Amino acid sequence: MRILCCLGLFIFLSLPFTTHAQVSIGIQAGPDFAWLVNAVEGSNGSTSITTQKSGSVTQIYGGVYVDIPLDSAGGMFYLRPGIEYLGAGGQMNANADYYNSNGFLPSTKYSLRYVDVPFQFVYSPEMDFGKPWLGLGLYGGALVGGTVATQGSGSQPVKIGNNASDNFKRFDAGYVFSLGLMTKSGFLFGADYQHGFVRAVPDARLNSSQSRLLTRNSVWDLHVGWVFRL
Repeated sequence: MRILCCLGLFIFLSLPFTTHAQVSIGIQAGPDFAWLVNAVEGSNGSTSITTQKSGSVTQIYGGVYVDIPLDSAGGMFYLRPGIEYLGAGGQMNANADYYNSNGFLPSTKYSLRYVDVPFQFVYSPEMDFGKPWLGLGLYGGALVGGTVATQGSGSQPVKIGNNASDNFKRFDAGYVFSLGLMTKSGFLFGADYQHGFVRAVPDARLNSSQSRLLTRNSVWDLHVGWVFRL
């Protein structure tokens, strides 16, 4: 609720700077494909130990954004705040020979649910076939739930916090990159990529001799949607 209030206040304060420009609202949804970077350290099939990412999991993405023109003519440059529901996580393989498991279990699927607030600067020129866009910015997010499902043992709720016994930290932040196209009729399709800056797992050590790896979220999503001009 606090995230929604902050987003609404930001949009309200931005509107006076767009007097002669047209603000638009986009709604979009689709699948996303997530994995965990720097998940474990283990054998790469030879004698060396390497840092490895998890396998990917497929989940659901959905969001709402507002395009606020940065020039009075409403031309090519926009500020795009938004709010989105994002599936993240990863699938650990069956190899239990980890040098540093970082708290992850083999043959286990970690499905996470985040509410993120991205802010992007967007370049979107008007063309005969519509408005393509290219965006780059930052996001902050909060983990609101998830499950840990181990093969043969069912699933249980993910533990959120910064203690050594917890699975994932509450808050995440990173950069976001997006591209897509809005047609003349208002239909849109596009793709986003988000990558975390901060450690997704607790900072607390699992034991005195082994520190946590810098495990981060990484997510691609594909989406379709519709744009409403105000």
